[in-house]
Amino acid sequence: MRWLRRPTPAGAVLLTVLLSGAAAACAGPDQKGAAAATTDPVPQHELTYNLKKLLAREGVTRATETPVPQGTSSATTALELKSGTGDGRVQVVVNRLPVPVSPLYSGCPDSAFHPYSTCTVRKHRGADLALDRSPIDESAPAGAQRWTAALTFADGRQVVVTEAPADRARSRAVTGPGLPLTLQELTDMAGSPTWDPFLASLSQPDSRPDLQVNQTAPAQRITETLTELLPGALKVADQGGQPGYGHVTVDDGRGKCLVAVTVQRWKPGDSTIEDLFSAAARLPDGTRITTSRSAAKNGGKGAVEWRVDLLSGDGLRVVVSELNTRAHLLPATRTTPAVSVDRLTDLVRSSTWRKVADATRS
Repeated sequence: MRWLRRPTPAGAVLLTVLLSGAAAACAGPDQKGAAAATTDPVPQHELTYNLKKLLAREGVTRATETPVPQGTSSATTALELKSGTGDGRVQVVVNRLPVPVSPLYSGCPDSAFHPYSTCTVRKHRGADLALDRSPIDESAPAGAQRWTAALTFADGRQVVVTEAPADRARSRAVTGPGLPLTLQELTDMAGSPTWDPFLASLSQPDSRPDLQVNQTAPAQRITETLTELLPGALKVADQGGQPGYGHVTVDDGRGKCLVAVTVQRWKPGDSTIEDLFSAAARLPDGTRITTSRSAAKNGGKGAVEWRVDLLSGDGLRVVVSELNTRAHLLPATRTTPAVSVDRLTDLVRSSTWRKVADATRS
């Protein structure tokens, strides 16, 4: 999940994760009054003008404006910037996010899906500031970079500033001119109080729609449980994840594998999940299990995914998957799993997952 690369509503993002099994302090004192949204649309030309003022340098060229309809909870604008160090396109998105804000929108990109991302999170103006450097084309990690500064307040206000080469054709190039702005300059722009009036004019988004599934277990709780259940001889590291989904890397001395667990609670009898398990054999206690081995989706050369998917009669679903590499997009580092399918099956059937799911059950 990325800031500007995942503008889909939270529910839609979550549902995609659910069906794939893959797979998230108050405002500072200078933000008073910014949360009082109105129904007036954001003045688009003023948004662009504010960005141009913040850039405050020669070489600003054409603007890219997106019309902002009345009642929207997001607005964006962009400018192209020429400088001696290189040409860049600087984009700003101001958002009002549903609260509580999901880590999917305020944290760093998940390392399991964005292995080339370099990201940190710290506090700035009483909000979470995520600073990220990532390749534009993740299949060409040595190519052009996209830099992002995303400032997210607990009340849902968010300013995201991104910078990338103006010429998208260079996105796979290994060498070339640098970007005109530094990450510190992007941080200063994202944290500018001049965005406050625009944030105040955005409408408060509707609350997230009720889904037929609960996927709220903290990633840390999942990775801690997973680590306890894995064979003790394995070296376990690189914990990460998002709500309802946690992952670690394991190493038996012959190369790292990514092991991930998704924990969900579905309404019993829901047609979506029933269709997914329609061909699964039912055990005497009503539990159904499927196992599979396939080429890894979005995987690198030779990447294979082993997967065990369990659905209990009361709607508890636990999915355990393993890749023969440390993350998606990367080529395989070995041909066999570090944790056998039989061990994955034992792991997915552990009663401990019920405790993890029940701890956050709504």
